[in-house]
Amino acid sequence: MPEQLAGDREALRLAWDAASARDLGALARESLSRPSDDGRLLLRLMDRECAVDVRSRSIAFTDDGSPLKPHVQVLVLHYMLGAGKGEPTGEMVTFREFPGGALYFPAYKKRTLDLLVSRFGADPGALRRAGELMGATPLDKATVAFRTRFLPKLDVDVLMWAGDDEVPSSANILFDSCAGRMLSTEDVTVVAGVLCSRLTALSRG
Repeated sequence: MPEQLAGDREALRLAWDAASARDLGALARESLSRPSDDGRLLLRLMDRECAVDVRSRSIAFTDDGSPLKPHVQVLVLHYMLGAGKGEPTGEMVTFREFPGGALYFPAYKKRTLDLLVSRFGADPGALRRAGELMGATPLDKATVAFRTRFLPKLDVDVLMWAGDDEVPSSANILFDSCAGRMLSTEDVTVVAGVLCSRLTALSRG
């Protein structure tokens, strides 16, 4: 755990260094964020808005002022830095289709899809309600399926198939293919993990 925290801090430092070297107006245009009167950039992250302050190197939610966790700050900055490289395609792909995705799929599945099944496999209705609270768009697929705008240029689909006595429950997460141009495969893993955590939190009220 200490090594992971140190890695997050170093990744965050590098991301802030890169953001500080960029023109704020260009960052706002490319990431579809909007400048505030006090010089921060306001960006939608799932169902919440966060404020990115390049001068103070901080990112916090605007509804309660709470700071984003370091790994989520890294993700937001990587998105803002890479958003100019891609536009939404509407083509939804699996994690395996990103560079190295097939190799890292077992670890990814354990951290994301297995968690969804563990939490919602026996109660898909709870997943549906969490999606509704997030403002997601229902999809006519699986037992429960919806599309959420994770970041302004990145749609993500969540799908859950309820199991029975013979077939276990299963889940999948699909990403707009533009994610591969804006983010690294490791970042895509973080997207899925953050989304799963938010859905779990919403399901608990």
